[in-house]
Amino acid sequence: MATDRIQHLPSRHGGTVAVTCPAWCTLPHERQAAEDAHHQGPTIAFTGPGDFTGYFDGGEPYEVLFAAICADPEGGRPYVYFDTQSEATGARLDVAGLDAVLGDLRTYVDRLQQIRDRLAQITQGEQ
Repeated sequence: MATDRIQHLPSRHGGTVAVTCPAWCTLPHERQAAEDAHHQGPTIAFTGPGDFTGYFDGGEPYEVLFAAICADPEGGRPYVYFDTQSEATGARLDVAGLDAVLGDLRTYVDRLQQIRDRLAQITQGEQ
């Protein structure tokens, strides 16, 4: 099992400060001041199809869901940072909050499957 590691990071007030980095953190801290050394584990993202009009991101696909385990520099409890549309206005979720999001996503996927099946019925023979 991986263990926490100590990193000596520059302080905005001069000198260096020892920061304990949790074993699950994968974020490089070299360019962070000790006071800003938040922690983040591996990220996951769902990339949706691009905007057919080309207006948003030039029509290129873009992340619509993003999540990662994070913790603040002060060493508070870890949480999942969950963002939509990559606008850095996401939510901080605990296990119960993430369970609620997962339930909503499962409902969405079920309904999306129903829409897909209905589209297949409507367009049968056109493809």
